[in-house]
Amino acid sequence: MSVPLREQRDTVREYGAEAPTFINLITVGPTEYYVHQTASHHLPFSPSSFETSASGSPTNDLVPCTVINWTQDQFTENDLKTIVAKYARLDDVWTPAFLPIVILRVSKAVSVNFVSDVASILTEISATELPNGPYTARPATGEVFALSRLFDDRYEAFIGGSVRPSLQNHSFEWLEIELRFAVKDIIDVAGLETGCGNRDYRRHYAKRVSTAPSIQQLIDAGAVFVGKTKTTQFAEGQTPIEWFDYLAPFNPRGDSYQTPSSSSAGSAVASAAYQWLDFTIATDTGGSIRHPAGVCGVYGFRPSTGAILTAGIYSVSPVLDTVGPLARSVSIVGAAVKCMADPTHSLLRPTRPHVRYKLLYPIRAKGTKPEDSGRWFPFPGEPSKAARAESQFEEFICQLESCIECTRHSFNIDDLWRETRPNGQSESLDEATGHIYTVLSTYDCVRQTIDPFIDDFKAANKGRSPFIDPVVKTRIVYGRHTSTAQYTAAVQAAEMFSKWITKSLFAQSEESELPLLVFPQSWGHPDYRVDPDKRPLFFSTFSSYSLSYLSGCPDCTIPIGEVQSHSGITEAEMSLPISLSLLGPPGEDSALLQLLIDLEKKGVLNPPAAGTLMYPAER
Repeated sequence: MSVPLREQRDTVREYGAEAPTFINLITVGPTEYYVHQTASHHLPFSPSSFETSASGSPTNDLVPCTVINWTQDQFTENDLKTIVAKYARLDDVWTPAFLPIVILRVSKAVSVNFVSDVASILTEISATELPNGPYTARPATGEVFALSRLFDDRYEAFIGGSVRPSLQNHSFEWLEIELRFAVKDIIDVAGLETGCGNRDYRRHYAKRVSTAPSIQQLIDAGAVFVGKTKTTQFAEGQTPIEWFDYLAPFNPRGDSYQTPSSSSAGSAVASAAYQWLDFTIATDTGGSIRHPAGVCGVYGFRPSTGAILTAGIYSVSPVLDTVGPLARSVSIVGAAVKCMADPTHSLLRPTRPHVRYKLLYPIRAKGTKPEDSGRWFPFPGEPSKAARAESQFEEFICQLESCIECTRHSFNIDDLWRETRPNGQSESLDEATGHIYTVLSTYDCVRQTIDPFIDDFKAANKGRSPFIDPVVKTRIVYGRHTSTAQYTAAVQAAEMFSKWITKSLFAQSEESELPLLVFPQSWGHPDYRVDPDKRPLFFSTFSSYSLSYLSGCPDCTIPIGEVQSHSGITEAEMSLPISLSLLGPPGEDSALLQLLIDLEKKGVLNPPAAGTLMYPAER
């Protein structure tokens, strides 16, 4: 018998400003649930058939019960114990408190043999569909109601939770259980507002009537959508103290006062904080999946540009935008990407049977100060930027070399650029590429979304302007003053650099060769949420993140471990995440993910836990 687990019976206990006018809650055992307000089924039993009540429930006319669909001729106490054991092991929505009443749904008469009073068995002969699991029933009417378990959002990751009006018995084909997920609040979900991190925007526009196609593909495959995660205003780069409309999420790692990074902070925090959540979906224009994943100690995957549809998602830059998953397990990341991929796109190539790897290992120039090195590895024999982190990086890379049967190729990217740059380009990567992101990330979004919203809002509110965070306002002004000629030049520069990356950085000596680039993503340095951002407001230098957002290649943040540090907040020791980035050529998403999944299966990569520590068993 198939036991459907973790269906649409879970949500987050956080309703935001737009809370429902009536929330029907029930406490079953120690756990609180939301009771769906439309009955899923009507039972033919009399009220006297129910002898158990939900003690302590604010709606004491409801009684907890467990539905089991059964096809055998006999149902015994051992059968019930087997089912209960499976529920207890795999389903965190059901608890033994639902056991006193079992509604046994059968298609024909069944012999029920019990020698004890483990449960009251009510047998119903019915051909209608009602998924297995926990429910509440109203004895007076025979109504049966579906449940959603409520979880506390203690780290402020969510805008709000959600429930679906009706239940359906879906399951993933490529995993054994259904998975819960949440999405960044710039992604459309039918029936919910898309707020883009701005209260006025959220209130001004109506609930969306359709769901982004990539998210609908997940739902159709059986994934359980539970809510939307917080984002910065219009997915801009903002530090926590620059958030004004909403409280920025709290990074659960370390002392819980480290920065969660920027626009995908809610998605990264939710993935890192909550064991009951399997993955989240976010967007990445200039690093918004990868950096939050790094500082929160989870996997974050930026797919090849175009491999996953971005329709139904607020666009920062159509040239650079991507959407992808964050999770504590790379196997779940791979499953989500497989499900979300655009089936018509040729970029998501199947894994090749025979691959010869080439591992690219970027190092600092000789004599370069660690603080001026970007995200590269130290030059051999020179001072380390973070010895404890780099020793763990080295251990992983040695294991990686062994698994893929190749030796790293050390190089300096500035030297490679100078030697192989296209004709007419500056010797400086900063001069050649530093301006691209700022132009592309402000030009389109201001014209296509932000300014039209401001005009709409003013027209509806007697000329009053909407509230926009100060740092976002400054970038909006920049975008308005960017000319079409400047935008065109930036697009051309992006295309130039993309071709260079494919031709020179990811150069292949033979067709079976697969180049991979690895570099440090997060070093475990304290970065407090209360500190102001000391970086310039506009980028003007080369960024390691541009290797993927300009070339369109897949890029995965890999949590490697954690290092000890002293907290300036708690004045106690804490553990902070360290991570690496691993990139492959455009379209090699499947090959990159399969390699990482194999490393996880071999124990080279260990899925981090949810909560303060990534690896509590090692403490």
